[in-house]
Amino acid sequence: MAMEATAVRFAPEEKAWIQSYADFCGKTFSDVVREAALEKVEEAVDLEAYAQALEEDDGVRYSTDEVMRMAMMAP
Repeated sequence: MAMEATAVRFAPEEKAWIQSYADFCGKTFSDVVREAALEKVEEAVDLEAYAQALEEDDGVRYSTDEVMRMAMMAP
């Protein structure tokens, strides 16, 4: 996958903190920042999907035993 460069500004102490973490994990500074940004976006998408699922929830609940029985009877 082709990568594009993007400038992100950090205070010197923030950059040093992130770099220390990257060094500890054996990752590059860019990897740590990229992963953190993508995790934040994924979390927001997950929260939106959860909110939508709650809106569509019909209130029906099944016990583990009921789910197992339904799974055993599925074609």
